[in-house]
Amino acid sequence: MLNKLRPLIARYINLILQKIDVNPNIITLIGLVLSFFAVLSSVMKFVNMVPLLIVFSSIADVLDGAIARAKNRVTPWGSILDSFCDRIEEFNYLLSLIILGVKPLLAYFAMFISFLISYLRTLGEKRGIRVEGIGILERGERVILVFISALAIAFSEDYGISIANIIMLLIILLGIVTIIQRLYHIFKELRNL
Repeated sequence: MLNKLRPLIARYINLILQKIDVNPNIITLIGLVLSFFAVLSSVMKFVNMVPLLIVFSSIADVLDGAIARAKNRVTPWGSILDSFCDRIEEFNYLLSLIILGVKPLLAYFAMFISFLISYLRTLGEKRGIRVEGIGILERGERVILVFISALAIAFSEDYGISIANIIMLLIILLGIVTIIQRLYHIFKELRNL
């Protein structure tokens, strides 16, 4: 759903980056490093830093693709690196929440569902089926929900952990719906090939 904002973001990125030369792969790696700092902040009990690091890591994830498109530097390697780092980042975000007190089983299932959603996109695209934009819980929405969880814990650990656990359940339920939507889309497209 948030993918519909990409053209708007790309327009502003184009304006900003007209005279700046930035390698999008560096931005991807910066986002990855920031996700590891979110885990470290959780371990060190710098609870207020976790939501900030998730946001900055996510911004880097949005920027890398927008920069690659704006600068006409989209490459197969950049796409693989971005997708690979995205999976590690999502793992790190959820690991941060586990360390902060979210029920591990809920976070593990949310992680599993998240990986299945991404895997279905890969499987579909491998067969020439566009899956991006299919489903109500794509990566952007998942990251926003994880950010809200981290923010709730930063504001109040006791109530925040309860809110975060509810959000994990929401990610699981909406994720299952998304998996069904993607499976149906791929099934339908394969019948039309």
